[in-house]
Amino acid sequence: ISIEPSNIVEEIHNAFQKLNPSAEFKNEIINIILALEIYNYSFDECVNDLLEFAKKQKTEDELNEILTHIRLYNIDQPFVALASDYGVPQNRERVLFIGCRKDQKLIKSIPATINENEKVTVFEALYDLDFIGNDDGKYNYESIDLKSKYNGSTNQIIDLLKKRSIDGKFDTNTGLTYAEWSKKGRLNGRFTNAKNPFYVRNFEELGNVLTHIVAPLQNHKTSKQNEDVVKRLDVILNAGNYDIAKNKLKEVGLNSEKRNYNVLKADGLSPTVMTIPDDYIHYASPRALTVREMARLQSFDDSFVFQGKRSTGGNKRKFEVPQFTLVGNAVPPLMARAIALEILRNID
Repeated sequence: ISIEPSNIVEEIHNAFQKLNPSAEFKNEIINIILALEIYNYSFDECVNDLLEFAKKQKTEDELNEILTHIRLYNIDQPFVALASDYGVPQNRERVLFIGCRKDQKLIKSIPATINENEKVTVFEALYDLDFIGNDDGKYNYESIDLKSKYNGSTNQIIDLLKKRSIDGKFDTNTGLTYAEWSKKGRLNGRFTNAKNPFYVRNFEELGNVLTHIVAPLQNHKTSKQNEDVVKRLDVILNAGNYDIAKNKLKEVGLNSEKRNYNVLKADGLSPTVMTIPDDYIHYASPRALTVREMARLQSFDDSFVFQGKRSTGGNKRKFEVPQFTLVGNAVPPLMARAIALEILRNID
């Protein structure tokens, strides 16, 4: 039979009351009970109670001196980092706590690697992958004729393409476009197999080279959507916003119980990339995004191949991690790079 620590303390407290000790032992008994309660707390609860006890005893300075001496690292207040500040084409906020060894400089923020006017747009991230249709899969890159595809707004569209350094800063001399960096790879030096990315359906196939699907472009496959779904997405895309499109959808009998659709804006940032591909509508086509497109919005190089099933549902989620989940739950690599470099700059 397991006995809760709180019950033991309560029994000891009751035993003291039954003993009915004289008043001269009152403070000692109170301190014993308090010490037992603190002993059964988590470390954080223990420290908080010690601080409260020190306040009552007016010994805060002494306690803080002891804590400073035994503390292995320091943490400043949590702060919010925005992925788009680090060359990621996405409005993704993350709360960061950075623990620094007590003899090292305290890191209180991660400086942006780009200016506000340098933020990477959705178009920059995805335009070169826009050669795919409904229920389609592509394994090789294809050229995009921007003039014919965006007749009438070609100059405006081309102006969105910027030469950049790896971290996203404008660099007209030696820089590459975001898409070119994605193909060339920002991290290839560390991964010898990056030039020959391959895909396997499951872990068992990993050891059998004959089952490896080797291709320049991986994870670029669209869902099979029926005619009504395509029409619904087209109405929302033309409206530019799901809420605005709801009345039209109801009029034409295409309304849906789905709570959310995000229409991507070519000249803007993506909303936070989650794990459900149907939440997003491509800026130029009535379709959901591919795994590769979502990975681009997360700033993954194209050499990163997401293995296993594209998606899954129901009870299978307990045992399988589909590609869309791998992408959506990841820390954007360019954001992680900025964090790592700032840590390296501040440690000895």
